[in-house]
Amino acid sequence: MKIETYRGARFIDREEEIEFFIDWFDDVPQRILFVYGPKSSGKTTVIEYVIENRLLTDKEWWIKGKYWVKYLNLRRKLISSYKTFLHSFIVPDDVYKETLEIDKKISLKVFSIERKKIEEVKRQEKDLFEVLIKEIEKERKTRIPILIIDEIQKLEDLYINDKRKLLKEFLNFCVALTKEMHLSHVVILTSNTVFIERLYNDAKLKKTSMFYKLDHLEKNKIEEWLKKEGLSREEIEVVWNYFGGCIADILKVFSIKRGAKDLKGFLKRESWIAYTEIVDYLSRGGFSKEEKKKFREICREIVREGSFEIDESSGEIYLPIIEKWAEKEILFYDPMELKVTGNSKIYEKGMELLLEKL
Repeated sequence: MKIETYRGARFIDREEEIEFFIDWFDDVPQRILFVYGPKSSGKTTVIEYVIENRLLTDKEWWIKGKYWVKYLNLRRKLISSYKTFLHSFIVPDDVYKETLEIDKKISLKVFSIERKKIEEVKRQEKDLFEVLIKEIEKERKTRIPILIIDEIQKLEDLYINDKRKLLKEFLNFCVALTKEMHLSHVVILTSNTVFIERLYNDAKLKKTSMFYKLDHLEKNKIEEWLKKEGLSREEIEVVWNYFGGCIADILKVFSIKRGAKDLKGFLKRESWIAYTEIVDYLSRGGFSKEEKKKFREICREIVREGSFEIDESSGEIYLPIIEKWAEKEILFYDPMELKVTGNSKIYEKGMELLLEKL
């Protein structure tokens, strides 16, 4: 097991995922890569590690590296309209050149376009995506273009004009870059599995995309890691029982240990917080009596069997409820495996408390 420090935190055993991305980027672009997984499974951290430590390692990478990477994390952007999307996505080339001297990472975040063309795009005299394709074609002559968008579902419900949906047009642009022109890799990350389910069941996207799940760590990896950190067998078992393989949750344990605080008391408190979050949604989430009943049935199956499985008969009945709770990031729905679990193990402990109080 490889344990590194990345941005001051532990980066645990992601060699398999890293090598997958490197192999993907060294192949010919043919499909959009959708990366999905539970909340806090490490999707953003892994892809940013790959960018910084594997793709952009050449000296003066922003000028002459092997890869030409554009990475936009929409979670860190206020995107409320097509106009704000443009401001996040493109910048005048003269401003870009001036800023690049100060902050090399500007080259990751935006496309630099001639000021005149940007104004034409804003007036909708030129199509944004046609302009971007021409910019990518220039770079393709000497480097491998890679476009990475994190939390793309934030583009839903936005329009380029009254008729053209921004997300639909953007995804068509991504299909053109990959399957049709083999011009650039496109990686799209999201923790919103309702969004992924809709994409996966879209016939066009299903044929032009690959869906890659980046999950929490498996139990054997957690055991090996925590043993190296000095936790006893009993402590490791109780941490797994409450937090599973969620690294973000497990990292909290080390501060508790350093402070010589009660570990079991802390974990019970975390499960109580998860329980109260579930109860809060049940109390004021606009659920009918029947929807609450079905949610508890789902919880009971997850607690008893480890997951709730969807089939042809149950899908129509339970999927609308599952989607509501997946959007609240309490449940995690995997449309590829047709399984539902807690978004993290701690929510499953919250479900246990919910069922105990019936």
